[in-house]
Amino acid sequence: MKFAAFTTVAGSAGEATGAEGLLDNLRQQTIIAEELCFEAIWLGEHHFGPYGAGDVPNPILLGADLAARTSRIRIGQMANIAPWWHPIRLAEDLATLDNMSGGRVEVGFGRGIWPYEGPQFHPNADPRKDAENRELFRETVEIVRKIWTNEYFSHQGENYTFPVEDTVFSHPSYPSNPIWQDGDSVTKLRVTPRPYQDPHPPMWMTVSTDRSVSTAAELRLKACYWQPPALRIRQRMELYAEVRSKVEGRPFSLGEDQAVMRSTYVASSMEEARRDAEEGIMSAFIFNDPFRGRQVFTNPGEELAPEVKLDWDFLEPRTLLVGSPENVVEKIQELRDVCSLDYLLVEFTHQGLPLRKSLRNLENFATKVMPKFTADD
Repeated sequence: MKFAAFTTVAGSAGEATGAEGLLDNLRQQTIIAEELCFEAIWLGEHHFGPYGAGDVPNPILLGADLAARTSRIRIGQMANIAPWWHPIRLAEDLATLDNMSGGRVEVGFGRGIWPYEGPQFHPNADPRKDAENRELFRETVEIVRKIWTNEYFSHQGENYTFPVEDTVFSHPSYPSNPIWQDGDSVTKLRVTPRPYQDPHPPMWMTVSTDRSVSTAAELRLKACYWQPPALRIRQRMELYAEVRSKVEGRPFSLGEDQAVMRSTYVASSMEEARRDAEEGIMSAFIFNDPFRGRQVFTNPGEELAPEVKLDWDFLEPRTLLVGSPENVVEKIQELRDVCSLDYLLVEFTHQGLPLRKSLRNLENFATKVMPKFTADD
């Protein structure tokens, strides 16, 4: 079983203030995660945090810094919000990072959930414009993949056309090349660099509904879940395998090309975990409750009564990995038994948690939990 670390700059803050302190904490956490043999470090993307927390405006650029300070750990984004990026720049930047890191990049894509973020980047990136946002997401991912798998590419879609109309190029030292030109008119673009990994880095998508699970499978993207309980994850993993099998023309097994991310805190007891981490963990769930919908926390066939509160007592048994090492091991084993899970992302930093406790959480997980699942690998 593989284990990766997930964090955000906000969660990494601890006592640090200012960009320099936040980044220094993130570097320390990543270096220690590599020493503790985590598979990867994954970073999110957010902008315009109204409370001075949560902003990770460019996980690719942060990844370049972390890659330069490490040698083995893989560098991932969970996720680059595809509708907020220009697709050519997204493909270029990710390919550059893949080369800078020697092929250690894991690429994650998301659609975005917060209405105050998306429209600032593209009119159709607003998640409230559901059809337009989904089309922009699909088109952006399609263009990135075209760029990475073709020496020269062209594209015509609802949002983008490449090359744009009336693109011309000529040089006295080079004759017109019919591969990408018609006379002086440019018919295809050559985007560099090529990714280090062949044909490109692994590509993921964050998913939280049946529709997004189907989209990930249709686009041949690996899928990552965050909030659902184990039985709901299994139902969606079965859906993913069914759709992906049709797309690929071969059987996909339960759990294949899929991962789960969990908010995690390993302490000596449940009481200590709750005392240290409840406020920080709950702040993230409260932020996301209005946007993702309460359905993400339900099991198949379950409906939540209006008076149900998404508090610690409700979430802990469903979607958190917290408490003693024994309790966390038990919850991971449940995910393995129910979902055939073989890749887990551990969110080990939480808003307001001191750096020393974030690092201790990471170390506790690596030394007291991971060996229970990696000894036979």
